[in-house]
Amino acid sequence: MIIYFYGKDKYRISEKVKEIINAHREKNKSGFSSFKDAQIEDVRREMLSVSMFNEKKLVIVYDFAISKEFLSQVELFQSSPNVLLIINDKDANIDCKKQEFELLSGSKLKEWTRNKIEAMKGKIDEDAILLLIEYVGSDLARMENEINKLVNYSSSISLSDVKKLVRDKDEVNIFETINSIARKDKKGALRSIKKHLDRGDAPVYILAMMGFQVRKLILAKEKGGYNNFTMDELKNLYDKVVELDYGIKTGRVNPAESLNILICGV
Repeated sequence: MIIYFYGKDKYRISEKVKEIINAHREKNKSGFSSFKDAQIEDVRREMLSVSMFNEKKLVIVYDFAISKEFLSQVELFQSSPNVLLIINDKDANIDCKKQEFELLSGSKLKEWTRNKIEAMKGKIDEDAILLLIEYVGSDLARMENEINKLVNYSSSISLSDVKKLVRDKDEVNIFETINSIARKDKKGALRSIKKHLDRGDAPVYILAMMGFQVRKLILAKEKGGYNNFTMDELKNLYDKVVELDYGIKTGRVNPAESLNILICGV
């Protein structure tokens, strides 16, 4: 038997895999096999071997290349009493039981969030859950952590609780970029910037967010707070952000190149 999971929601895939493993262990005490980047020989050996305990085997393979050789043996694997669970990013042309895990959004994300809160013996106001979703988005692993933090703070979650304890995902990502700059990690900073660009954020918006956060760090520093920058480094970074922002608005700087100029200039 072959089962094929695919999609961008790694959290729900992971939860579903745990569910399958637990159900398998209840009937088959010998456990399961797990591979990453497995070869066809690994799959064939595991799927066609017979357990010495007369049990079904569960074989889990991650990031498995669907080759012509594998496709030619699909019927053989399907007829096996053992279970082959393939987990990939994208769909594949395999005739088997499939399940797609797209990122949750809208009413589905709201329902998942509320159910998770109730499972943790909490409840949340309507305006609070809307802000929580706005701040966290479809990152369910982070959402679970934030919910756990909120429920431990108060079993009845209010809007003010979310504002106090949860940081906006944009703010978190910008802090990743700024922290990379603080460590002189240009590659890390460029990776963080790429996350914003891939999501569709405009360079002008990213610069504005960086300027806002750097300004907050400067104010915190002036009040005696600690961060990885010296005051001179913060002010120089802020000046560069303002200069690039002005350059974009006056047409002297290409928006697409502005962020590279900023990162490579630190």
